[in-house]
Amino acid sequence: MRKLIPSFFFLASATAFVVMACGGNDQPPPNAANQPPPQGTWQQPPPQGTWQQPPPQGTWQQPPPQQTMPPPATTEQPMATPGPLALPCQNDGACGLHRCNMQFQKCAFPCQGPVDCAAGNNCMVGVCAPKPPGSP
Repeated sequence: MRKLIPSFFFLASATAFVVMACGGNDQPPPNAANQPPPQGTWQQPPPQGTWQQPPPQGTWQQPPPQQTMPPPATTEQPMATPGPLALPCQNDGACGLHRCNMQFQKCAFPCQGPVDCAAGNNCMVGVCAPKPPGSP
């Protein structure tokens, strides 16, 4: 009988310990929802606009993809305002050596700079002319 009493107390205290550790309140405290998770824990991603845990140090992240298309060409100066003799156009093909000024839907004539001329041409005295061979 003497051996049964210590083993009964041991069994009762172990059972009470297991019940206390496993059971209880599963609800988090009310202000725990506003606190960030402890370091080293992983959770589902939070909704947009809320705090997010940074990735652990020492992990490799894939770099963002490179832009494959070159940026659109920008002109240094605006195109010339078409004069009274400028022909109407919808694209550069109707303007010969000049370019079409889409803002006015007329050819950029007379030209004021190389931006008013089609590729491979240069503005000389208000008229676009082919560049001489060997010039950039």
